[in-house]
Amino acid sequence: MSGSNARGRFTPRKTLAAIAVGSVLLMSAPAAMAVDGSSIVKGQVASSTGSNIANATITLKHKTKGLVYTVQTNDKGEYILRNVPVGKYDITISKDGFIQSEQNDVEVTIGQSIILDGQLATQGEDNIERIAVTGSMIRRVDMASSTSGVTFTQSDLQSMPVNTGFESIALLAPGTSAPGGSNFKGASSFGGASAAENGYYFNGMNVTSIRTGLGSIRLPWEAISQTQVQTGGVSPEFGGALGGIVNAVSKSGENEFSFGTEVRWDPSSTRSSHDSLFNSEGVIQTNTAQDSYDFKELQLWASGAIVEDKLFFYGLFAPRREDQDWAGSTVKTNREREEDRWFAKVDWFINSDHSFGLSAMNNKRTWTNTNYAYDWETNIVGEQEGVAAPGEDGGQMYSLNYNGYFSDDFSVSAVVGRTSENVENVVASTNPSVYDYRNGSYLSTHTNSSVSEEEYIRDQARIDFNWDLESHSIQFGVDYTKVTVDFSSGQNGVGDAEGWWSVKTAGVDDRSGAPVGTDFIERRIRTRYTDSEVTSLAFYANDSWQVTDQLVLNLGLRYSGFDNTVSDGREYVSIDNQIAPRLQAIYDVFGDGSAKVFATYGRYFQPVSANMNITQGSSSIEWFEYSELDQVDANGQPILEADGSPSRGAMLRDRYWRQRGITEPGLIASANLKPMYSDEFTVGYQQELFDTMSGGVRFVYRDLGRSVEDTDVGPVLAKKLQELGIDDNVGQGSYYVLNNPGEAIQMSYDFDGDGQVDDVTLSAEELMLPKAERKYLAMEFTLDGNVTDDLTINSSYTWSHSYGNTEGLVKTDNNQADPGWTTSYDYGDLMDHSNGDLPNDHRHSIKISGAYKITDDLIFGLVARTTSGRPQSMFSQHPDSVDSCAPGNPWEDCISRYYDQASHYDENGNPAPRGTAGNLPWVTNVDMSLMYKTELLGGGFSVKGTVYNVLNSDTATNINEERARYADTANGLELNPDYGMTTDRQTERYFSLVARYEF
Repeated sequence: MSGSNARGRFTPRKTLAAIAVGSVLLMSAPAAMAVDGSSIVKGQVASSTGSNIANATITLKHKTKGLVYTVQTNDKGEYILRNVPVGKYDITISKDGFIQSEQNDVEVTIGQSIILDGQLATQGEDNIERIAVTGSMIRRVDMASSTSGVTFTQSDLQSMPVNTGFESIALLAPGTSAPGGSNFKGASSFGGASAAENGYYFNGMNVTSIRTGLGSIRLPWEAISQTQVQTGGVSPEFGGALGGIVNAVSKSGENEFSFGTEVRWDPSSTRSSHDSLFNSEGVIQTNTAQDSYDFKELQLWASGAIVEDKLFFYGLFAPRREDQDWAGSTVKTNREREEDRWFAKVDWFINSDHSFGLSAMNNKRTWTNTNYAYDWETNIVGEQEGVAAPGEDGGQMYSLNYNGYFSDDFSVSAVVGRTSENVENVVASTNPSVYDYRNGSYLSTHTNSSVSEEEYIRDQARIDFNWDLESHSIQFGVDYTKVTVDFSSGQNGVGDAEGWWSVKTAGVDDRSGAPVGTDFIERRIRTRYTDSEVTSLAFYANDSWQVTDQLVLNLGLRYSGFDNTVSDGREYVSIDNQIAPRLQAIYDVFGDGSAKVFATYGRYFQPVSANMNITQGSSSIEWFEYSELDQVDANGQPILEADGSPSRGAMLRDRYWRQRGITEPGLIASANLKPMYSDEFTVGYQQELFDTMSGGVRFVYRDLGRSVEDTDVGPVLAKKLQELGIDDNVGQGSYYVLNNPGEAIQMSYDFDGDGQVDDVTLSAEELMLPKAERKYLAMEFTLDGNVTDDLTINSSYTWSHSYGNTEGLVKTDNNQADPGWTTSYDYGDLMDHSNGDLPNDHRHSIKISGAYKITDDLIFGLVARTTSGRPQSMFSQHPDSVDSCAPGNPWEDCISRYYDQASHYDENGNPAPRGTAGNLPWVTNVDMSLMYKTELLGGGFSVKGTVYNVLNSDTATNINEERARYADTANGLELNPDYGMTTDRQTERYFSLVARYEF
């Protein structure tokens, strides 16, 4: 790339300091999505007298790949290079008549920009040439954009006690928290959004978990070179996420051949154990008596040049082995799990203008579960039950990317690829699950709650363009995604034993038909099948406008749409015209690049989850059977039959149907459905401190503008059909319809079976559903950088408040990780008094991470955070004749009763608004590591010991929030003695040893 002039966009400065500031402001556009780890280098060159130097040549040479990039300055002395591969460069600036200037070891990182300004002395001048690299200043106070977040290289993470996984990295950033429920491991909440509302990218590919959006697919962590966490002010090339973005890039080959190996062992013998937990009846709820977990991983990698300076390869093989034991009340399980991850990458740099990269990854995982009879009271393990049960999950990822320069002003990047995930399980025995709600114990623990076969495929393609004009840098692009969902599931058990079985006590208005206060048996069957798709298409543009020497405006817009189908290809969701502005303003306070104030506004849309194709758009058949309790043992518990089902007597009522497999789009989703979105406003200030650190403060406000929920409109629909004179001959039982709470629902179906479609509109007034609300306020204070040459810290304090009536796509207070299909809004009465502090509300959070070089060979690492506990609520049954259950209300049937304890009331029927029952305790976690590095046999050797949760804290992160237990005729609701019992807590202390060798 030589010979053509890069166009510039600001007025010449007369001093090198001024030039540096100008260059900082020049980089007003955030770096585009790193398709292959690309970033930006740009700046300005002037003479020692301050005059701009045109046609100076800037040469970048990659230190390990040998790649050479050249560009010339324009008449203002400015230059720009986009899509530069990450890594370290030696840079020279030269022009005839001037002394050549050099700067070595300039590191280009993902998602950030290096601004390098040069000052050249003429031949014969007494003063020597000078070159000013403002990249270090950019890393402290980035005038490029106001996108918030943190970036870590692999070497950063290796020096600290950071476990593998995006969640471990994301939690280092301010404004992030870990949900408390056990179903949310590997996912994080960003800025008050639910854990299912983030986006994860690897080499430009969307690697977010395909079905649920909870975290990412499993990645080969050794192969990741750099990771960027974006927590706010996200630019328009990213979409489909209300929370945050995690963007990572892989390693690649270099001219020098290299080989490495790493061994990790987390021995079970050094793992601590928390105490077992029991309920009020003395029945074990969390059993740790048989807990054991041993983890081993070997990683082998090699890289080098197939053709020097042109064609490179990188390959990683990372087998993992896990051996785990755990027990419930009646079954002890051993699981042996194997995973042979691998990753391969080939990069072809045709010339300095064009390059291709090919990536492939496998994360297939298999396991075998072996179950044994077990008695929790004696802690005795018995004979094996059934056969060892195999299972598998995971899949592959393939991608091809391209980077090209068509002039100094115009560049293109593109990626196309496929990600697949498969889940299959086989039961070890045919025993179904049998749970006794009366004392909270399992009579028979299932080997698999459901038997399923699942395949998810995400095909994606995107292309991004960058065009630099006189006063503007313009980015624009398009991305397309198609997700295929192939899913089938049913319950464990054979014949009449199939199902989820429960022993319960009948309450007032109980659906079972049993007399109030008597015990009965419930059988629940749910089968699902779908072969469907989710497609999305988006366009974006961003104009980075240098308004003045000190003011930059980033003016972005994203346009997107998506469709979800049922199995026959018909769309049950089709939403277009999602227009999302993304605006940023950055002002250099002192004009020297040392401090900035900024403000942002952005709108973010969330598509309907692929999970909804299963829960809402599938052929779902669900029904309940209720039977009398029959033969019981001395403790009053039903005797189990030979097939594993409980002994039961006569049927108490006809089978109750909830769903009959209808997949008519006009019946399962409102025709006027609009997209879920959130608005974000931020204002902040950041300043350089002591040349090597920066401090800042950021105010954040997020407001959920609209949500998408499923609601059983059966009670309202029945009245509407009666008004319209339409007989309901469907017999569906329940009508769960996807809708925007607070807005009208339009349904189309032949309800009376006369061959004519009936169009029915349920108005917002008829539905009386409250509008979805979720607001997030936060003040973030940060201090990070190099305290000394040997001490690096990243620290923050965040005050935040998350409040409203919905957490979002998931619901952590009842551990419901089914995105878009929670109990929220199922019935209007479930939303009474639901407004309050939300489960992701952690009012205070303090985080400190960093590394201290004790000697050149010994490094101490620390990751510590303490966070105030989430709000606590009370859930009970909705009382009759009040609020939404009052006579004349569309929800007067008070169907939420059949959800048991799911409404916001106490045991006396008094309102108990969300989050008003106090808070859980503060959660403090301290991780420490010590790493020793030395040379061995010509290579680099290191050994690192890490202790996670040094204090062995076992603070509750989730509790039982059911305030009442059941109702009888005499006393009404009974106080649940297990209210407040810990259901989830911090992971116990454990030790990890890592030995590494590279040459």
